[in-house]
Amino acid sequence: MARMMLTRRSFFSAAALAGLGMLSGCDDVPAPEAEREPVTVYDRAEEAPAVSGTLTIMAIGDVLLHPSVQDSGLRADGSRDYSHFFAHVAGDVEAADLALVSQETLLGGEALGLSGYPSFNGPQEVGDAEVAAGFDVVLHANNHALDRGLDGIAAELAYWRSAHPDMLVTGIADSQEAAGEAPVIERAGHLVAVLNYATYLNGIPLPEPWAVRMMDAELVAADVTAARTAGADLVVACPHWGDEYAAEPNADQRSWAQALADAGADVIIGGHPHVLQPFETLTASDGRTVPVFWSVGNFVSGQGRMDTMVGGMAQVSVSFSDAGARVDECRLTALVTQRAEGEGFTTRRLADYTEELAAANGIRAFEGCGGFTRQWCVDFCSERLGQGFDPATGELVWRA
Repeated sequence: MARMMLTRRSFFSAAALAGLGMLSGCDDVPAPEAEREPVTVYDRAEEAPAVSGTLTIMAIGDVLLHPSVQDSGLRADGSRDYSHFFAHVAGDVEAADLALVSQETLLGGEALGLSGYPSFNGPQEVGDAEVAAGFDVVLHANNHALDRGLDGIAAELAYWRSAHPDMLVTGIADSQEAAGEAPVIERAGHLVAVLNYATYLNGIPLPEPWAVRMMDAELVAADVTAARTAGADLVVACPHWGDEYAAEPNADQRSWAQALADAGADVIIGGHPHVLQPFETLTASDGRTVPVFWSVGNFVSGQGRMDTMVGGMAQVSVSFSDAGARVDECRLTALVTQRAEGEGFTTRRLADYTEELAAANGIRAFEGCGGFTRQWCVDFCSERLGQGFDPATGELVWRA
């Protein structure tokens, strides 16, 4: 049977995909002191060659645009530039075949009025910086997706389509047609599906069933089936789930992870708790080993807790054969957010972080955060990630 291949980042249309189904606490309170482009599908018309080769994926956690984070990109001439957020992970983004960023807060732009917690709306120049850094996929199914209603979603998607049409934005839609496009892209000669789901919307009613992709067992199964039918060699599931600031996954996370694995997900990369949670593996109903990053925490935020300053970068190496995809290695690299003015507001690898930087981190001005040091970050990661975490490298490494 002939395989369908895509251009670099184009999507499969709904017509090609029969059967496709349709937290708060992000405050920033210091201590006292265009039109849619047509979908193009290319049918190779010849038999697909044997599946082989390798693929690398990297993903970072939540980008939360609190006022302090937004202000760091405002320049003297009134322009905005947020390239400093990603400057210290640019090499990792470039090295990966596929790079994912969790854009938790909307990029509706200044026309909607910039705002922070509890109803976020951020500058679209953040998206420009994500593109410039080399990210391929924006994850957007989360509890803040409806902070500005359908107008916010429409404004952001219009921005991506007009300014960066090659970026794959998953988890939100401004029409039923858009929601029916499977998030499948080609990288390194392989088709990868990136499935993104929210578990709640901060009490905001879902105005249309297609606006935000919500976690649902039948929908997950339909999405995986549709992606495989479309030719996906690999399925990456990215749920927005769990309890804020919790050290461990809760029962719902574990239940949903099993459902995702049983449906056919090859790897699961979670977010929302705003803090690191352990890395584990589970066994799918068909016997496959499925790695689970329960939460990679924040990438950058203005939250006022020490544990929200320590996040993670997920890195996954996958090999392919006629038997299917096989995850060979997973790395969870600890990252530290540096709260500072202007371009100093950035995120570095823990391995590159110093006590001098920690002493200057603005988090220390928040109540109860005066003990923030590099050693505290190391100890926190060791406790949270367990014996697999190497304090010297700042990484946890798992190999199949």
